[in-house]
Amino acid sequence: MKTEKLFLKRMGGRVLIVVSILLAGFLIRQKLDQTYEDAQVRTEEGQVTVYEDGSRVGRDLEYAENVPEDNKILQEFKELYPEAKVLAACEEDLTDDGWEDLVVVFNQPEDEEHTHSSMELVDGGHIRLAVMIDGGDGQSYVCSEPIPAPVENQRIKFQNIDQKDEIEFILQGQKGTEVGYGVYRVMNGEPVNLFGEGMEEC
Repeated sequence: MKTEKLFLKRMGGRVLIVVSILLAGFLIRQKLDQTYEDAQVRTEEGQVTVYEDGSRVGRDLEYAENVPEDNKILQEFKELYPEAKVLAACEEDLTDDGWEDLVVVFNQPEDEEHTHSSMELVDGGHIRLAVMIDGGDGQSYVCSEPIPAPVENQRIKFQNIDQKDEIEFILQGQKGTEVGYGVYRVMNGEPVNLFGEGMEEC
């Protein structure tokens, strides 16, 4: 009898933990979905393009501003990728270390390494996302490995979704009438797509 009670007590604790984790995941997902929907609504100051399939993309005043051309971190990025055409570059302390990092969307010209890539070229290159992460001193930066990004209308928004430490960023964009977004967090020096929708088509 004691064994059965102990077993039920342990199982009850485990079930409670699993339910708590599922509930937290559900609440975070709801918050992120609402954030995406809010970014899509028409505002007096913004413009929204509605396509035949019902997809929309717009300008929201909460999107991050691009940094100026003389931004120190952007200059470091351009030293690493001198051939790249920068499409969007927005600054925020993503790693919660007190120093600004830089999210960059850019067109990297085709080179022999990518000759057989299955991805379509845009203006002779591939559209990529990279994050310039501060080394913790405000002087040195490490660039993440570039990953694919939407080919048009790239927008970046920063948001501390779980209200803890690192700040997530939302990348939205499109390819023709296909619209997508991804929610990213920098983990171990790389942007990790926590979840999103439609990014493969963009």
